[in-house]
Amino acid sequence: MDKETWLLWILADSQLPTGGFVASAGLEAAMQAGLVRDGALEEDISSFLSFIRDSTRNQARLALPFCSRAHSMTLDHIQRLSDKEEEVIAVDAVLADISRLDSYHQSMLSSNRVAMRASIAQGGGLLMLFNRGYAQAVFMADQRGRLCAAMARQLQRLSRLGEIRAHWPTVFGFVCAALDISKAHMQQLFLFQFVRQLFSAAVRLNLVGPLRAQTLQCDMQPFVSNLLKQWSHVEVSMGGIEDVFGESAVYTEPILELYQGMHDRLYSRIFNS
Repeated sequence: MDKETWLLWILADSQLPTGGFVASAGLEAAMQAGLVRDGALEEDISSFLSFIRDSTRNQARLALPFCSRAHSMTLDHIQRLSDKEEEVIAVDAVLADISRLDSYHQSMLSSNRVAMRASIAQGGGLLMLFNRGYAQAVFMADQRGRLCAAMARQLQRLSRLGEIRAHWPTVFGFVCAALDISKAHMQQLFLFQFVRQLFSAAVRLNLVGPLRAQTLQCDMQPFVSNLLKQWSHVEVSMGGIEDVFGESAVYTEPILELYQGMHDRLYSRIFNS
């Protein structure tokens, strides 16, 4: 088994300590508000499946372009290395680019405090995991690994100082690039984790049973593959013409955003978002 495959299995672990276990991506609020019908039995499961598909499509069009851009810009700077002096330049350049990208994502989520909070919490969790875990691995001891570790330490320092938010998509793209995971595999993993998170939340909300959830999650594969075929090439263009016309990162399901924003107003809840 090669290193990339090994790391993909590690990152795909449902127990990855990044805080995703406490997020429902708006499913809990949608259920309590009636958008998703409680007790999604076989004959009445369409509202639940529609929510899953719409949420995943929204994730592919809003968050994935940020994730892809963070991956591309990180790899671009890493591949330019040739000496120690350029390492310092590369670190500063990545910090500047990630900071701009992260601020852009912050502005996209400015109308949804709940989604913003969840994104920052998960991004910060993954950044801490990289610094305390993966950065200490033996394979990170070469020049490339040391550079990526230095970038991650600086990103976490800026996050603690409040100079960047360290949102989930930008940190995820950066971490996968630092671990030398290909963009295609990174994109697949990003959407897989989101879908799995939704089904995990559905089981804990008693919308579906654990066995039925596994069946439905298997059936999502063609849908997610089609999303990747359509949108995996899209990256946030940072002020290009695509952003002027809303073609790089967009909300496709504003109604779901409204339901997610209701989460803090729920009388009782088991998830943070």
